[in-house]
Amino acid sequence: MFCDPTMAARLMPLLDAGRFLRKALLLCFAFVFGIVAAAGPQFGTYYEEISRTGVDVFVLLDVSRSMQAEDVAPNRLDRAKTDIQDLLNRVVGDRVGLIAFAGKPITKVPLTTDHGFFRQILRSIDTNSAPRGGTAIGDAIRLALRAMPPDAERERAIVLITDGEDMDSMPLEAAKEAAERHVRILTVGLGNPNEGGRIPIRDESGNLTYLKHDGQEVWSKPDEATLREVARITEGAYIAAGTKTFDLGQIYADSIGKMQGSLYQTERRQKLRHQYQIFLSVAVVCLLLYLTAPEHRWQSFSHSGEPTV
Repeated sequence: MFCDPTMAARLMPLLDAGRFLRKALLLCFAFVFGIVAAAGPQFGTYYEEISRTGVDVFVLLDVSRSMQAEDVAPNRLDRAKTDIQDLLNRVVGDRVGLIAFAGKPITKVPLTTDHGFFRQILRSIDTNSAPRGGTAIGDAIRLALRAMPPDAERERAIVLITDGEDMDSMPLEAAKEAAERHVRILTVGLGNPNEGGRIPIRDESGNLTYLKHDGQEVWSKPDEATLREVARITEGAYIAAGTKTFDLGQIYADSIGKMQGSLYQTERRQKLRHQYQIFLSVAVVCLLLYLTAPEHRWQSFSHSGEPTV
């Protein structure tokens, strides 16, 4: 022994089984309540007022062979795809769909708020994305109208981008149907409206030639009169893009966006309250008690120096 037993009893506290058990329980409670708090418990409901933009926008993109014309750099189709990217930056939170059309329209992206998926599909669009040659503007408009829900509370718009003349698909009749459903159409005419543009063709060797019909080179230019009338009937707007650079997103916001009076809608949504704070507080209190509560008991001594019970 390095010291007298009486002195050792004075210096060394006794382990108290009851106090040790209480501290162990406090540590367990702190651990359990901490796990529950980390799980993020939710209970109790409340209502939240949410303002949202209730807009459905269908983009109708002409993918006929004439969209390969290079009077718009780098070509009409690539320029249109870049312009649509600008549009997506302006319709954040709204549902957007994509229809590619030539002689026949094809829905490439149904109405969705997943703009990342929309951009992915847009990048893959080329002149083979729709069957048959030609430009069926009216059919593309009618397909978009069928794909839009008949929800009068949601604003609806169509952005039509084309560079050619319609091939007997009755676009004005389709525009009247859109007007009856209060769907506005923003029409964009790509390409030189005066001279037009030749349609390039490259053979397997990469040699450049131009599309011919009956021995004559085909020159494609937008039918501005029809596009203006489609926009007028639907109280939309016509953009004579031609070969100039423009911001389609800004134009949409300044024209169609401003005309949509009931753009913002408010709704009440029922939500669950996050209650992790309660469990986290209990865990912290238990941990503090564990750190401050002693687990040893100091002995008291009589006048004779003997420890007392």
